[in-house]
Amino acid sequence: MQGFAKRLRPCSRLQQGGHGNGGVGPRGARLPPHSRLRAGAAAAVSARAVWAQAFAFRASAVWSGARASPPRSSHSPLGTSTGAMAKTNGRIGVAIVGLGRAGHFHMTSIAGIPEQAQLKWVVDVDESRAKSVAAEKGCSWAGSLAPALADPDVQVVIIASTTDTHFPFIMQSLSADKSVLTEKPISHELKEVEEAVRLATSKNLPLYCGYQRRCDKNFRTLKKHVDDGSVGELKVIKCCSRDNPVPPMEYLRTSGGIFHDMLIHDFDMLNWLSGGQEPESVMSVGHAYNSEIEKMGDIDTVAVMLKYPSGLLAMVDTCRDATYGYDQRIEAFGGKGMLTAKNELTSTVELATSEGHLMPCAQWSFPQRYKEAYTTELNEFITMVRAGRSSEHHRLEQEALSRHPSIVRTTIAAELSWKLGRSVDLKDMDGLLADLDKSNKDADSETRSTCDSNPSLCIDEGKNMFGDTFRNYEDSCRQDEVARTYNTMHTKQTVDFGRQQRERWLKFEKGEFTVMEIIEMLDDLIDDSDPDVDLPNSIHDFQTAERIRAQWPEHDWFHLVGLLHDLGKVMALPKFAGDWMLEQWAVVGDTFPVGCAPAMDAIVFPESFKQNPDYDHPVYGTKHGMYQPGCGISSLMFSWGHDEYMYQMLKYNGCTIPEEGLNMIRLHSFYPWHDKRAYTHFEVAEDKETLRWVREFNKFDLYSKGDAVPDVQALKPYYESLLVKYGIGGKLRW
Repeated sequence: MQGFAKRLRPCSRLQQGGHGNGGVGPRGARLPPHSRLRAGAAAAVSARAVWAQAFAFRASAVWSGARASPPRSSHSPLGTSTGAMAKTNGRIGVAIVGLGRAGHFHMTSIAGIPEQAQLKWVVDVDESRAKSVAAEKGCSWAGSLAPALADPDVQVVIIASTTDTHFPFIMQSLSADKSVLTEKPISHELKEVEEAVRLATSKNLPLYCGYQRRCDKNFRTLKKHVDDGSVGELKVIKCCSRDNPVPPMEYLRTSGGIFHDMLIHDFDMLNWLSGGQEPESVMSVGHAYNSEIEKMGDIDTVAVMLKYPSGLLAMVDTCRDATYGYDQRIEAFGGKGMLTAKNELTSTVELATSEGHLMPCAQWSFPQRYKEAYTTELNEFITMVRAGRSSEHHRLEQEALSRHPSIVRTTIAAELSWKLGRSVDLKDMDGLLADLDKSNKDADSETRSTCDSNPSLCIDEGKNMFGDTFRNYEDSCRQDEVARTYNTMHTKQTVDFGRQQRERWLKFEKGEFTVMEIIEMLDDLIDDSDPDVDLPNSIHDFQTAERIRAQWPEHDWFHLVGLLHDLGKVMALPKFAGDWMLEQWAVVGDTFPVGCAPAMDAIVFPESFKQNPDYDHPVYGTKHGMYQPGCGISSLMFSWGHDEYMYQMLKYNGCTIPEEGLNMIRLHSFYPWHDKRAYTHFEVAEDKETLRWVREFNKFDLYSKGDAVPDVQALKPYYESLLVKYGIGGKLRW
């Protein structure tokens, strides 16, 4: 009977199931490289149906926040200015940053309270997405948060971007005197959570973290009975929190892991129901039944026991996969009785026959289960903001801010318990974390020592095609050619040179060629800046693409990025560039910003910069140079080369690869930033996500140089189909 799940026994009660615990023991604190899951067709379809709005791939709120172009001036529908949409009838102006799953939920909720709130801005790294949503919603859009913060009609910022960007966006918004509603968590870092709470408190601004379960009507009723003393003093709280369906692997790999992504909700509920108590000790055990989740260094099934100062015991069981529906239950046991909040079912109809009782299914997933809670959450937050900072509602919420560090401490302790394979006392947590950090450093040192004494043990990740370590710029077998290329580059790459080349090349007047024609031209190019390979560059393009394809099978645009990333090197070939052919020092190698002082300790062959005309320039020779601190990495003018040319060429020709992929092409050679972490004084919050993507790409770009030579002819049909799919099939202007 469709819509019903058959009970195993007539009139049997739904039990809280336990979990097997296979292979639980001490765990290292570091996570190994992630990999992908090729799910079965039925499971994949179900998961995509639920999570489609969340991703569309993008990882918008999953891995969102990266920006490849400078912050654009604000855009509003029909060309009107922001001021043309002044607030009316006292409605609160809202800006939403991050247009993934949570962002869309909040937009729906705002639409449900038009008399109280008005959506003023949508902000997303994917400018085409932001523009499309803005046109649909009748609001302004931007690729960065700054324009929205500058709008006086915006009183509230809703942060629905990826976890890594929550904290900087929170701090920016609070500093701009905006009230903030953020998706959980404020940060995974305890110090950052404490800093955000301090700033909100000092400015007397609302900082509301979206633990939407507190707004669920069933859990609120249970909480009311606990507070009324209906069951007496609490002795035991049990939480069951099982997801359905398994989220996509691209989400899981950036979610922060099951403790910070799922269990933090349960720890918030325990904090709420216990009256703000923090546990004394935590014990976690878990197991990864899903092999792809295990490869991420994560688990999918967890049981946690917590002991509180009052004697209260709490138990949580969590799983990523409950095939029967979204399972969210709570049991509170006290001296006078017990309270139970059961699952919400799809229907109240129960069928009883001689075969037993047939009950309706639980709600399918979180969009159905918590739809009302999300609306309640936003409605109450807007009501609080409208009431003003002197209201009782605001005062109580300010007092409750202190719970956030406690919830994160509990989460960190629970994860630490699983990693160590033993109980953790929260009073000892700082010392344990310090010990783990030291252990990691010792492990790194031991690994380096092992590679030095027995190189064969490290050949897979540490050797190029010559059997040398990757990026050896000291004594590689290609040292003379590599050094000559970089020394010339660092001497001649100036602001004026960069401007001249942009003026010359970005008109795209060199001819019309297909991508495959360009790749064939690269058979004649060997990169003089690369100590790792002396194969034609076309071979490396396919090596990179195929290694990405093996690890990210479902993201074909990422495969295409691997193929395209170095094609701009054709500027160094006479058959393409003719009289405009550039020497390799102006095309290949690591890039760096011109117009500011070079990061001498982060750039290879730095001494040659002293011969650069800009080195002693009164502006260009200073730390910030012609830029402003915090202007954004994408606002910098980079040394001219194949990265910038290829990025601009793809944009010019209407390539539809997601912005994350285009950022990889533009910034993959900016090693001083993504590898050595120089130039961070120019970063904005969005750059953290850009960094994550670029680093993910560079693992494949670098280590594929030791791979076997692929069968290019056999691979061409697949990649030609991707070129068509992403709008760059056929002849392009170069």
